[in-house]
Amino acid sequence: MQSSRKIGSFALAPDEEILIAGTLGGEVLVVHVDDFTVLERQRVHSGAIEAVAAHPTLPYVAAMSMDRSVSVFERQGPSLRLLDRFIFRDVPCRNDATVVPSAHSLSQALTFHPSEKRLAVRSGNAGVLELDFPDDRLTIRHCTRFHHDLDLVTLRYADADGSLISAAGGHAVLSRDGIELRSWDLGNFNLHWFEPLGDDEYLIACDELYVIRLDIRDRTEPLRGHHLTRDDLEHVTYNSTSQRAFAGGFDGTVYEIDPKTCDYRRIAWLAPYKMRWIKTLERAPDTLIAHCFNGGLYKVDLATQSVIATIKDTPNAVWTCLRDGDTLYFAGEGDTVGRVELGEPDPVTGRITVTPGTPIAKPPSNGSTYTKRMAMGVAGLLLAQKNGQLIEMGQDGARQICDVGEEVRDLAAVPGQPVAYVCTERGAVFRVDTASGDIVKAYQNRLREPIWSLAYHPLRDIIAFAERRGDIMLCDGNLKPLLSFGPTSRPKRMKWCGDTLIYVDTCELRRFDLLTQNVSDYVDNCGNTIEDFIWDESRRYLALVNYRTELVLCDFATGVKLSVVPDQPDFSKGLVWMTRPDGYPFDLATFGRSGTGHQFRIHNERCMAMGPIAPALIPALI
Repeated sequence: MQSSRKIGSFALAPDEEILIAGTLGGEVLVVHVDDFTVLERQRVHSGAIEAVAAHPTLPYVAAMSMDRSVSVFERQGPSLRLLDRFIFRDVPCRNDATVVPSAHSLSQALTFHPSEKRLAVRSGNAGVLELDFPDDRLTIRHCTRFHHDLDLVTLRYADADGSLISAAGGHAVLSRDGIELRSWDLGNFNLHWFEPLGDDEYLIACDELYVIRLDIRDRTEPLRGHHLTRDDLEHVTYNSTSQRAFAGGFDGTVYEIDPKTCDYRRIAWLAPYKMRWIKTLERAPDTLIAHCFNGGLYKVDLATQSVIATIKDTPNAVWTCLRDGDTLYFAGEGDTVGRVELGEPDPVTGRITVTPGTPIAKPPSNGSTYTKRMAMGVAGLLLAQKNGQLIEMGQDGARQICDVGEEVRDLAAVPGQPVAYVCTERGAVFRVDTASGDIVKAYQNRLREPIWSLAYHPLRDIIAFAERRGDIMLCDGNLKPLLSFGPTSRPKRMKWCGDTLIYVDTCELRRFDLLTQNVSDYVDNCGNTIEDFIWDESRRYLALVNYRTELVLCDFATGVKLSVVPDQPDFSKGLVWMTRPDGYPFDLATFGRSGTGHQFRIHNERCMAMGPIAPALIPALI
């Protein structure tokens, strides 16, 4: 578990002297805020800690884990003493008519009562569970379902009387002691966080790209800001000293917003990676603490937009892989492209031997960007950097081909020609001459909706690309529109298989037949967004990875699921075949945020885990 020290959540203590962080491996960390050093580590949970909370008035801290338990600690100076851990996996909701089974969740629902020894957390089956601990032992106060069959995402105590505001999807409920007082249906999306402004008003982060201002006394109608981010908006924070508000999310940007209108004021900081938790210090309002999904905590000076200190004890994340013969190239974070060679199979296990090669140097980035996608060009590897740079790795070293000036999402190369296409977060597709570096053609969608994926059809000279939420467009090689269809949502990957375009529609796969122009369902609901998919040369099997850290095996012809197994402990971003003619025909590997690849074998129509393929796919430059 190479990324077990990856930080996934944090909370700031009320005195702002320490912060408490949770890791993928179940550790609770105590961090000194001023010098940003780790003072203490305690392994408490056997699962990733998704949320941490600090009591606003009493010396207590809580952590909620994917092992479906919550722990509570007493703070003793800079140290924590574990008081109790409560397993909430099988706690029933008192208003359920039938038994509702527990389910794994990425919920952030954890909060302390403002003045009492009480906390609230998501139960194992998505109820609101309140726990008291007057004698330092957690005991059930009640467990109640308020959001039907939706997963509980977030919770916040609203007053000293014990009123709670909770959210699942776009449904928010104000309750007290398990009794609903008021509710709001704010939209078909997830509400991620309630940030108090005072006087019973809250800023709400939602993944529909904007911030909502809600008065829980209903004195005014909910106010929705304009679109702010280009990917899920995860968190919003308000500083009562400076009266400034900031929002951040999966597009890796911290935005300052007007807390009255919820609208954009300025870009406050460009993070190196997608992010969730952010907080500014009341005693130093220009100091921001930010959490990124690369497992890092960053202390930032907002006045200069510079990083003061970092805590990051995780390998470089891998975003993309390219196979060239028996060589696999891996790229993502860091200033190198990793390389491994596939050798002869082991005579006993049949597993392909893997030999790490010398990493290839990229232009230094100082951690400010990473490689989003990679393709093979006529003169070497093409790397599409997140910050908009297109880089060629040829025999004479690395060179920048061009800078499109926008955050890049995907890349495709035309076989045998010095031509590449990139799509961007700001709704553009560019055709680039990779020899001269000229942008020779460009497409721009009307609303600048982010374009998330593209795929080139070499036999018909057609480029397909898909908006984050919108349509799929087909253009000729000069980006002249041919037709469009949709809608689709979160299309993280699309690939041509002959004249059939296979593409992601959030948690499903669909197929578009170019000849008949018909769309058909392919693979049904996989529980969360599909990150990548591949099929073997014989078109017998289709494999995909999703945002539930699962590997799903399907029949290629029908899309019927054959097997679902756990993947790596952290999220994978892609798949690659690990086969050779002299070896077993159905070996593959997943790769992603853990920094390594995990090999699987398709056997008896199930995916069998075979362990990591290399210690680190993107090592430091040697």
